[in-house]
Amino acid sequence: MKVYDIIVDENKKEMIQYGLPEFLFVIEPIQINKYILGFIDWHWHKELQFCIVTSGIVDFHIKGETVTLSKGDGIFINTEQLHKVKNHIDSDGSYLCFNFNPDLIYGFAGNIINLKYIMPYLGNPAITYCTLKKDINWQSDILEKLLKIQIEYTNQNIGFELQILTLLLSVWVDMLKNYFISFSSDNIIHNTSRIKDVINYIHGHYMEKINLKDICDEINLSKGACCREFKKYMNCSIFEYITNYRLVMSEKLLITTNESITDIAYKCGFGSTSYFIEKFKLQAGMSPLTYRKENQSKK
Repeated sequence: MKVYDIIVDENKKEMIQYGLPEFLFVIEPIQINKYILGFIDWHWHKELQFCIVTSGIVDFHIKGETVTLSKGDGIFINTEQLHKVKNHIDSDGSYLCFNFNPDLIYGFAGNIINLKYIMPYLGNPAITYCTLKKDINWQSDILEKLLKIQIEYTNQNIGFELQILTLLLSVWVDMLKNYFISFSSDNIIHNTSRIKDVINYIHGHYMEKINLKDICDEINLSKGACCREFKKYMNCSIFEYITNYRLVMSEKLLITTNESITDIAYKCGFGSTSYFIEKFKLQAGMSPLTYRKENQSKK
C-alpha cells in the first residue's frame, strides 16, 4: 500500500495543490489508513474546506473537540483552523475533501460581497467548524450540492467552473442563513495564535530535549495556563503532541533513508531506542523495522 502525506510548511500550514492555478478549487478523495501512521496529522490551511464521509466512521479533531461522523455526513472547516483526522475505533474511513480559496467566491477585497458576506465570518474565530448531517434539511441540501459539485468537477464539461462557482455560492448562502447568522463579527473568543506558537516551537526543536519552561518562556505564558490552553484546543497534552510529531518525522526517515533505528530514534528526539520502538509500535501497530520493510518494498 502506498503511503501518502499532506504537504505542509514549517508552521504546519498545508500547501494545497490545485489542478488549475487559475481556478483555486480542488476535490481530494482521502482514505485515512493510507496516510502516515494511519491518520492525517495536525495542520491548517488558508482554504475553506468541506468534507463528506464516504465510508466508515471518521473522527475530526478541531479546537479541543472530537467530531465523529458516519458515511454520508459532512463538516465545514473554516480557514486557519488547526485540525487532524483519524479513523474512529475499529473503522476504516474515507472522505471527500473540497478545498477552495476564499478569493474564488468574493472576487476582490473591497466589494460588498466580501465586506458583507465573507470576511465577517472568515475573520471570526468563534466560527471554527459546522457539522453537516444528512437528516437535517438545510445541512442535507448542502451535502447534495457538494455531491453535484463533485460530478461537475469529475466530468469537466463546458462551463463546469461556472457550475461549481454557482453551487459554492449557493452553499455559502445556506451557511449564512442557517449557521453564520448566529455569530456576530464582534463575537470574538480565544485566538489560537499562542497554540500555533507552541506548535512552531516544537517543530523547530523536536530533535532536542524540550523543556516545558522553554516553551512557556517563548510564548510568555505560565506553565499551568500553557498546558490548559493547549489541552483545550488540541485535545492532547503538549508532550503527547511532541511524541506524536517525533513519530511522524521518524516515519519519514524510516521510508526515505537507510539510517539505523537507533540513529533515527535519537535524531527525532527520543531518549532511547527502546522508548522509540515502544511508542512507534503503540501508534503504528508494528515495530519501526517491520514498518520500514513493508513500506520501502512498495516504493
